Amino acid sequence: MAPSTDPARPTPTVGEWFATWFETRAYTVAPSTLASNRSLYCLYFDDLADVPFAELTAGRIKDFLAKVEHRCHAQRPGTGQPHTVRHCHALLSAALRDAVDHELIDSSPMARVPRPRVPPARPKHLSAAELGRLLDAVHASGDPRALAVDLMARLGLRRNEALGLTWADIDLEERMLHVRFQIGRVPDPSTPGSTMLVRRALKTMDSRRDLRLAGELVAMLRSHRASSDPWRPSDLVISLHEGRPVDPDAFTRWLTGIGRALDIRVSPHRLRHSAATLMLNRGASIEAVAKVLGHSDIRVTSVYARVLDETSAAAVELLAGVLDELPHEAHP
Repeated sequence: MAPSTDPARPTPTVGEWFATWFETRAYTVAPSTLASNRSLYCLYFDDLADVPFAELTAGRIKDFLAKVEHRCHAQRPGTGQPHTVRHCHALLSAALRDAVDHELIDSSPMARVPRPRVPPARPKHLSAAELGRLLDAVHASGDPRALAVDLMARLGLRRNEALGLTWADIDLEERMLHVRFQIGRVPDPSTPGSTMLVRRALKTMDSRRDLRLAGELVAMLRSHRASSDPWRPSDLVISLHEGRPVDPDAFTRWLTGIGRALDIRVSPHRLRHSAATLMLNRGASIEAVAKVLGHSDIRVTSVYARVLDETSAAAVELLAGVLDELPHEAHP
């Protein structure tokens, strides 16, 4: 790091800066993100808390990350917790970037600290049979949240996207669904320290997408809207009593509870993985699947393709079938 040469310039410790940074971060990130950041800091950053910025070098940060990695291996022998080490790197990087912006330091030493590597992700998905059993169970529950499970399983929607849909986002005549908003938690200005659920714009433009409604989903949506009559375009498609939004975390607990009763490990994100895997296994191109999922980078979608052995086998069988049908001379 290049500390300031101005002796009048304040040089806080890492811990002092994080305390200030977390206070301002409450206005820029979701409460759940802030809580996760605070928890990570409390668990792993003790060794850096008393270090003045002027003494925070790339070497010292590398030593800190090495100690975190050693601790994670002790907690989980064999595999360790590589994502925890990377999260520590990311959190410190973000805090020091803001320290540069506030002119507390001239440059961040993180530029000389490589990002920790993690093993390639292996997506976990449900088989078609497991997905069928799960959908039967959520429908049998009679819970209005069952439709959100169908939307995620059939369209690969994110949990908060499904819960943030209004009837204005769905054109049943044209059989189109427009993904533009999501449900999310923000600080409640009327009650300090509390949060509220609001419908807000998606994080990136690439997440905005138009999806074709197909199969039984059209009939499900028609039936659901008919049962909600009278309805307004601004009404949430998935809601509780009096049109209240569904709490995303409560939805996850409900879904995992149903899965547990079926001995099926399921989560909202696993439903999204399952949708991607089934599309790829049935021959959809990875570019098409990326558009359905709202991925800005096809490399994110390619994670799902790493485990699709049956896809490559089917491709070889298809090619063999084409070539076997070509006219050719008999071989001895």
